[in-house]
Amino acid sequence: MKKEEINEGFWVFVSHSTKDFERVRLVRNALEDSGFRPILFYLKCMEDEDEINELLKREIDARRRFILCDSPNAKASKFVQSEVDYIRSKKRMYEVIDLSQIDIKNQDAEKDILELIMPFRRRTSVFLSYDNRDNNLAKRIKEVLTPCGFNATDISLFDSQEWFKRFGGLEKWTQVIRQTVEATLRKGYFLYLIGDSPSYFIQEELQSAYECAPNMILPVIINKITLNNVPNILYERNFVNVSDLTQDEDKAKAIVDALIDFDLRNNK
Repeated sequence: MKKEEINEGFWVFVSHSTKDFERVRLVRNALEDSGFRPILFYLKCMEDEDEINELLKREIDARRRFILCDSPNAKASKFVQSEVDYIRSKKRMYEVIDLSQIDIKNQDAEKDILELIMPFRRRTSVFLSYDNRDNNLAKRIKEVLTPCGFNATDISLFDSQEWFKRFGGLEKWTQVIRQTVEATLRKGYFLYLIGDSPSYFIQEELQSAYECAPNMILPVIINKITLNNVPNILYERNFVNVSDLTQDEDKAKAIVDALIDFDLRNNK
């Protein structure tokens, strides 16, 4: 299996019971093959429960992505339940994988596991749609997204003569936009930055996202605008408004916080 590019922010804390080692091992392998870096603890050197709990809490505090390998053994494990309770208390995102759906004797077990982790993969991908005039803000957003466990994709528009030469004109470039947006939304969110007058290309990105996965769109108002700047297809949506913030760094943090909340609401 070809491994995807690994993002430095994609460490994944895997909560599990040691009694489920064989199935958990397959989940770990699938995560690694998908470009993630799973963290699993098998603590045999510690006997002090308070010391173990403190270590696990510190590790959870340092991570942004979590998976619970659920099973009767996990439900019976006080350490697993303590981890899950602490993750919830920190309002962190986590995905549940039902180990009972994994048949380790099945030749298609690897394929089945990839299907099981697909929802988790979907929660880590973001298509960032913005006008070139907002490049600096987009850059800051990407910088904040990465340590929070998101992988950001966008289409950077370059000099018009270059893209006409490279892609063979407007129609071909529009196809590139649609293909890129659709590929990302099959496994992620669409973050739409609303500034002044959106360009043709930004509108194409939004239209592609709306046709592909309308519920995955999070619109963000980044500047003082009028209703005319808001695309019709977004009139009924709830917006994130950071236009009152003056610094790009503050806007980026507020936008990423809103995306995390958006993800939590979509995956209750």
